[in-house]
Amino acid sequence: MRKTDRKLSDIISTVIAYAVLSGPVIILVVVMAFSCYEKAKSTITFHSPFEKKVYYTVDGEFYHESKDCPVLENSSRVYSAYKKDLTGKTPCEECSGRN
Repeated sequence: MRKTDRKLSDIISTVIAYAVLSGPVIILVVVMAFSCYEKAKSTITFHSPFEKKVYYTVDGEFYHESKDCPVLENSSRVYSAYKKDLTGKTPCEECSGRN
């Protein structure tokens, strides 16, 4: 066997050895990444870019279509959220007619 053939066969054997040894590790990493993605995907809520946000206060029972609603005038903290994410709040009678 020539010297270059021996070098080439050593390189091929080394590559095969690394592939055999690291193959299960790569598969494990891919499986773990996929399972983490599936868990994260189930907890994330995706919204349409056309969905409109509404405004609310923590203690208030209403959500408001406009941040400028007179009912919110004296509120120190006003939060925004998507309407479908708010539970237990009803539309404000003062601003629900505005759009």
